Amino acid sequence: MPKRTATQLLELRGSFRQNPQRRRPHEPKPSKSFRKSAPKHLTPQQRACWRELVAGVPAGVLGGGDEVLVEVTALLLAELRSDFASMPTTRVTALRINLDKLGLSPSGRASLTVEQPRTNEFDDV
Repeated sequence: MPKRTATQLLELRGSFRQNPQRRRPHEPKPSKSFRKSAPKHLTPQQRACWRELVAGVPAGVLGGGDEVLVEVTALLLAELRSDFASMPTTRVTALRINLDKLGLSPSGRASLTVEQPRTNEFDDV
């Protein structure tokens, strides 16, 4: 079964302009906005990784439910940078998957492509 693309991402891409009936109105939405400040329990290096990740994620992608994903990714990134030689391959793979989910890899960015606005009325013809 193929992985479904989140409605929020489809909205950013402009997917519903031609087919508004495909919108999924009952898809759960984050109940709060994304907290940009790093959790206080992180080390200074982990907080720096958090800030770097949040700054790199395309606008409008992160919601309140994504804070744990960003935290785990920040922890893995800090671990990679502090001791890459002893980091297990499974943890490097987990980091790569998380970066992809956040749109911080070439394939992740490709899945988050936002349609450019039309510049004139004849572009639709």
